[in-house]
Amino acid sequence: MAAGDSGNFAGGLLEVIESEALIKFSEANVTVPLVTVKNEPKADQITFIAYNSGSNVLTSADVAATDEGTVTPSTQLDTEKKTATLDMYSVMVPIYDEAQLSNADNIASNAGELIGNALAAKADGLLNALFDGFSNAVGDGSAALSVDNLFGALSSLKQNSALGQPNAVLDPRQIWGTYGVHNDLVTAAQFAGAGVQDEGARTGFVSQIAGIGIHSSPEFTEASNAVKGGVFTSGALGIGYAGEMMRVEVYREGSYLRDNIIGSGFWGVTEIIDGYGVEVHTKVS
Repeated sequence: MAAGDSGNFAGGLLEVIESEALIKFSEANVTVPLVTVKNEPKADQITFIAYNSGSNVLTSADVAATDEGTVTPSTQLDTEKKTATLDMYSVMVPIYDEAQLSNADNIASNAGELIGNALAAKADGLLNALFDGFSNAVGDGSAALSVDNLFGALSSLKQNSALGQPNAVLDPRQIWGTYGVHNDLVTAAQFAGAGVQDEGARTGFVSQIAGIGIHSSPEFTEASNAVKGGVFTSGALGIGYAGEMMRVEVYREGSYLRDNIIGSGFWGVTEIIDGYGVEVHTKVS
C-alpha cells in the first residue's frame, strides 16, 4: 500500500460512507496573533528593533533638577537589534487518483485545510519554545499552576514596564485538570464570591485571570512531568516571514496517478525584549 492511496482514506469509501466526514483539527494559530509579526517580500533574516533596551536605559533616574544657567545633563540611550533567521518549513500529503475517485468526500480540499492547520500549529510551537529563554520565571516544575503564580508573572511584567495587554499561552494541563490553574481558581476559598469561580464552574474556562488573557496551546514539550508556558506582552517575541505566511499548493505527478498537496512557510522567531515575558514552569502530570 502506497502512502495516500485508497487504503489510507478507507473511512470515506463511497460504498460505506453514511454520514458527514469529521476532520480532526488541532488547536492552532494561538501564539502568533499575540506577538510582533513582521513580513518582507524577500529576506533571509528579519530584524526587530527594541528601543530603550540594553545597557543604557532611559528612566526617571536620568531626569535631574537643573539650575538656571547650567547645562542639561545628558544620558546614553541604547537600541538593540534582534534577528530572526528564516528557515523553510514544509509538509506534503500525497493523494492517489484511486482514493479521490472512490471517495464520496473531497479529500484533497480537506487535506489542504489540515495542512494549513498543521503549519499554523508549527509556528505556534516555534514561538512557545522561546518561553524557556525568558530570564524571569514563576513556578519550579514541581507544583501545580496557581493564581498566585499568575499574579507573580504580572508583577514581573509591571516591574519591567512591559507595554500592552499581557497574555498567557499555556499547555491545556496548566489550565484544566489536577494541576491546572482553574483547579486553584474554582476550589480556593479566597476567590469565593469574586465571580470568576462561578464563571469557571459554569463554563469550564475563565478567559482572563489577574488581567492576563488565558490561551490554550497543545504545542509544548513535557519534560520531567512539567511544561514551560509563558506570560508576555506582544513586544516580548517576534515572528518574521518572507513572502506568504503559508502557501498550500497542488503538484501533479501523473506518472504516479496522484496529486501532492504541499504546504510551506519561510519563517523565523526571536525574543525581542526579555523583560516583557515570564516563563511559567509548572507540573502537569
